[in-house]
Formats: sequence, structure tokens, C-alpha cells
Amino acid sequence: MSPRSPTQSQALTRVSTLALLALFAQLTGCANLNDTGLAAMATRVDAYAVVNEQLVQGVMTLYPNHTGTVALQLGGTQATSTTTGIDLNAAPKPLDHSVLNSCVGRFRYTATAYGTVDLHCNDGTTSDLRMALIGETRGYGYGHTATGLSSLTFGMEPAEARAHLTVPPSKQLIETGTSSGLEMK
Repeated sequence: MSPRSPTQSQALTRVSTLALLALFAQLTGCANLNDTGLAAMATRVDAYAVVNEQLVQGVMTLYPNHTGTVALQLGGTQATSTTTGIDLNAAPKPLDHSVLNSCVGRFRYTATAYGTVDLHCNDGTTSDLRMALIGETRGYGYGHTATGLSSLTFGMEPAEARAHLTVPPSKQLIETGTSSGLEMK
């Protein structure tokens, strides 16, 4: 057997490097395809929460791998506030981070019919909510913040959601009949 020349070694190194790069690209493509597949099969449902005596509402996205995300905001998702007439689709103004305006969180199953949501709000409030699932796309849960209670529902009509939300004694939740569904007064 004859020893390899420097050009043969360099060629072998290049082929090995290209093969490793191709394998890496293929694995990365699989991960992106998996994320795209999960997003395509995701279910989006309405969500309502009461955090620090404020009603926030939005959407929970549930993925087939038993995880999900929740995005909530003060005033819900309607285009125009029915009480103030403010255009909610207008250019956003800077948020006051000392006042609760929005919350986001991650959902994960902990058992067949139970899960948790770790909720983080713009004002620094955090809450770990223990969730009970009453269907594949419906559930409710309760937790604590540093200053009080928190509650969250998803996949429910406003009337049913209202029954599961913890409302401060001096306030009440009413159905609005608009796209936001609920209002706290």
C-alpha cells in the first residue's frame, strides 16, 4: 500500500468536511420541519385570565406534543374598544411597565388531565398556575402572584370562563357580546 500524497489527504479532508456539513444541514432541516409541522397542527383557542385584579385576554396555542403558549393583553383582541372608542390597531404607544398590560406564558402537561402554565407579565408579575384540563382544548387553572391570586381559562365561551375565573370581591365579570367576550367592572 502506498502512502497518500498531500493532495489526496486534503481531498479526503474536504470530502469529510462536506459530508459533516451536509449531515448537519439535514438535521437542522429536520428540526425546522418538526417545528413547522407542530405549528401547522396547533390549535388556537380563546383564553381569559385574572391577574392582579386585572382581566387580560387573548389566545392559547396548543401543540400536539403536549405543550403550548399563551399570549394575553389588557382589553382583549378586539379592533376598537367599545367603552372608549380607542382604535386598538393604531400604532402602539410605549407601555407603562409598572401597570399590567400583557402576559405571556408556556403551557406543559404534567399528567393526562393536568398541566402548568408559567405566566410572566409586563409589570414583573409572575405566576405558576396549576391547570385542570376538561377536554383536549379546554381547561382552567389557579395560582398565586406576589400580591394575590391568579386564574386562567382557555377554550371556553365567556359564560363558562366567567364561572372559573377568580374575581376580586369589589368587581364583577360581565359578558359584553363583543369579540372580547368579557369585561371587568
